[in-house]
Amino acid sequence: MERNWYLRIALIAGVLVFSLYQLVPSWFYFQLPPSERNGEKYDQSVPSWAPSARKHLNLGLDLQGGIHLAMGVDVDRAVKAKVARRADEIADFLREKKLPVEASAPTPDGARIAVKTSDPKRVESIVLDQYGSELTSPSGAPQGTVYFAFKSKVLQDFQAKAVDQAEKTIRNRVDKWGVSEPDIKRKSNNQIQIQLPGFKDPEKAKELLGRTAQLEFKITDDDSAALDGVRAALPACPVDQGLLRAPLPEGGCWSVEGVELPGGQARQATFVAANTRAQLDAAVDKAAKPLLPPGDEIGVGEGTIGAGPVKDRFYRTYLLHGKTELTGDYISDARAAMDNSQGAGKPVVVFTMTPEGGRLMEKLTTQNLGRRMATVLDGKVETAPYIQGKISTNGQITLGSNRPYQQMFEEANEIALVLKAGALPAPVTIFEERTVGATLGPELIKKGTTAALVGLLLVVAFMILYYRATGLIADLALVLNALLVLAIMSIIGSTLTLPGIAGFVLTLGMAVDANVLINERIREELRAGRTVRQAVEQGYDKVFWTIVDSHVTTLVAGVVLMQYGSGPVRGFAVTLIIGLVASMFTSIVVTRAFMDFFTRRDTARLSV
Repeated sequence: MERNWYLRIALIAGVLVFSLYQLVPSWFYFQLPPSERNGEKYDQSVPSWAPSARKHLNLGLDLQGGIHLAMGVDVDRAVKAKVARRADEIADFLREKKLPVEASAPTPDGARIAVKTSDPKRVESIVLDQYGSELTSPSGAPQGTVYFAFKSKVLQDFQAKAVDQAEKTIRNRVDKWGVSEPDIKRKSNNQIQIQLPGFKDPEKAKELLGRTAQLEFKITDDDSAALDGVRAALPACPVDQGLLRAPLPEGGCWSVEGVELPGGQARQATFVAANTRAQLDAAVDKAAKPLLPPGDEIGVGEGTIGAGPVKDRFYRTYLLHGKTELTGDYISDARAAMDNSQGAGKPVVVFTMTPEGGRLMEKLTTQNLGRRMATVLDGKVETAPYIQGKISTNGQITLGSNRPYQQMFEEANEIALVLKAGALPAPVTIFEERTVGATLGPELIKKGTTAALVGLLLVVAFMILYYRATGLIADLALVLNALLVLAIMSIIGSTLTLPGIAGFVLTLGMAVDANVLINERIREELRAGRTVRQAVEQGYDKVFWTIVDSHVTTLVAGVVLMQYGSGPVRGFAVTLIIGLVASMFTSIVVTRAFMDFFTRRDTARLSV
């Protein structure tokens, strides 16, 4: 028995040392004034032998402040995008039905779909038979054209769902990002309020949360020579041995690149380039857009100039078919990875599509073998490789420009995160941004801390007065329980808020409750005439499954809250789960180790 007892005491001592060691950064963190806790002074105060300075307990927005954002969802733009997608869908549907259709596109205001056809009545009848549950055919269309528009109820439902989807997407991004205890909720006027406790970088928050992550796949129009006309309006880009030479002329310039066409043909395609995005946009508006053929659009990407280790970034155009062949809505997973196909590893984003997305991608790539397919992320052409063969469920996004490795890797991680969390259904606009202070204030925090300590001391005193020696053992286990819970919370970077404190106090109460059950059972065994040794063994054995049942049922509830809850509810659940596991360890393992030692002899006496 003694050998077994020494092993258990070694385990308990190890847990105690581990807990105290993990709480060292938190101790130095809370010793400093709030203004110095996140600066260089705090980093220097943590001893070199201690865990990383980042492994400390955080305070929530209600205790320490953070970032407050109010974002508005552009539902009108979402509606226009839906109208454009339905216009393309109607065009494909009519062509499959062998009906005469010249064009199917949104009207200039983006509210209706205009279908040009030589048989308007038949087209109207066929389309309404297929889409009548959502579309109507308003009057006022010119001759040879049919108008279609979404019903008011359909648009209202779609707008509401767009805001709901935006809220869910932002919540997913925050949860995957690792920000603890976020507060995300709907407001009026299609706005979403976001509070990030303890987060100190508003620019990064806006970049992550405001990024629409609209991923589109479009086919380049390399057959068209429409952009050749820009040569009359812009100067030629300087070239050195066939490569662009920096700096490019102010206001933009034109150059050519060799492109391959299906069937083995090739041609020199013209594109516009500039030093900055603003210069390129001005040059495109001036020289390129007036030349666009119907159904085409200008895509913008990045490139690099120079062959040495230091390269200059420039912006360039791609001539794309306006139709979006496939979107990122079909992506099921995404992650940052390394592309070693060309020797040196380069960060890329690897994605996996859903079965339906894989089928559509395979159809798209089969129909466009030998052509370039542009990957457009948030309106920027990231890459435009040639389709060499059929692609189905797996693909990757190659990031443009030659930037530092760490910067590209961070961007790949952020793109993967937002793609995996879901694309925003429409762009969002930040209406309000501020760094907020603690809403409770130092005085209320001090009162809450005092109340918790007083309550803990009263429980400790009650256990000692009522159960005497066994109560003292339970109190020691309770202290270890608290240290272990706080240590685990500091390791995972948990944020301590009022709901989290509630979960913490609840688990301490359950730990005491378990010891009360054990002590009362030991009393019953002693009254039944058992020896002290037998009473302790029977007390723990008979109460064991009762304690397990009570903890497991609460644990299941905590897991459900963590899985489906968010914000404060999720923080409460995390603290509750950690506390339950620690409570079972201290109530069953710790207290029994000491009880077994003190009652190891038949002549032992027990004060209970």
